[in-house]
Amino acid sequence: MNGYPSQSYDSLHLDTQQPDVLYHPVPQRSPLTKQVNQLAYEIPQNKYAKNPWSYAPEFLKVFSDVRAPEGARAVFDCVLLGSPRPKVCWLFNEEKLIFPDVQIEDTADICRITIPYVRPHHYGTYTVLCENEVGRAVTSAELIPYYSDY
Repeated sequence: MNGYPSQSYDSLHLDTQQPDVLYHPVPQRSPLTKQVNQLAYEIPQNKYAKNPWSYAPEFLKVFSDVRAPEGARAVFDCVLLGSPRPKVCWLFNEEKLIFPDVQIEDTADICRITIPYVRPHHYGTYTVLCENEVGRAVTSAELIPYYSDY
């Protein structure tokens, strides 16, 4: 045509590993396109996770200190994420919660304890410990006595 090749030679590279083939084409890809085998290396891996989509527990909502008079109702609740679903353990003053008069709810994403009728032995620090194979999340708050001035 005009004396120039109709094709660009930018995609040809010298191959020194194969003596009989000096040039071979390298496919040009958009920078937005990834090969499937390359994508696996870009997903962050956790050496403890069995599944690449696993992630450590994380709170979307945590509870805070509650002031309640004796005889009142007190609730501590939090919203939890994690995959696989974290195991939940409630603690009272750093020991496993064993009150028979405290209601514990553990649904898909909400962890809640309800004390329907606060008594003096309920006052203290409540902690929720959530753990799965990837990590752990902990949050605490106190049930504080409330005394009216009158």
